[in-house]
Amino acid sequence: MNQRFHFLRFGSVVVDIGAAPGGWLEVVSQTVGSRGKVIGVDLDPIEALPNSNVVVFQDDVTSPGFAERIENEIGKGKADCVLADLSPKLSGVWDMDHYKQIDLCHSVMDMLPEILDLNGSIVMKAFQGNELSDLIQRLKLSFAKFEISKPEASRKQSSEVYLFARGFKGRVAKRETEDEEEKHQYEEPSDLIASDSL
Repeated sequence: MNQRFHFLRFGSVVVDIGAAPGGWLEVVSQTVGSRGKVIGVDLDPIEALPNSNVVVFQDDVTSPGFAERIENEIGKGKADCVLADLSPKLSGVWDMDHYKQIDLCHSVMDMLPEILDLNGSIVMKAFQGNELSDLIQRLKLSFAKFEISKPEASRKQSSEVYLFARGFKGRVAKRETEDEEEKHQYEEPSDLIASDSL
């Protein structure tokens, strides 16, 4: 994927959310080199790597203050790239697992203004299903360029795809549900008005 999109470069600062067990961290560490920095975080523990440019810690992407803790690890500035390889605890009920996984992706989207630099990029794993289109739309509105990829390393029968976006605009579009909630706040409760008039 990096050969195609060139989202990892020497000296890049990269945040890997959902980094356990650490395979991506090894590759990214070598690519960004000694001038780069890689921050890996996961709900599950990650074995510390000997690479001096890698920091790992255990945390929950949905917990309060998560983005701030990432900011503290980055230090000065923001990340050039965010990798998100997230999966919920699978129940075996596909609709539920799909919804939870896409919701995790939205959680990452929510924090991008705090952790991702202007014109930065993101690579995000997503489960295919009904909720995917809203996530794609949100990425398209928040970045200058968007593509869907299914690398050779991903099993052909797998329902996973990788979403790549570059050229972060500095803010993210609202979730579809947020737009609907905001819209309903300003709608007249016509059914109540009708019943009152009776």
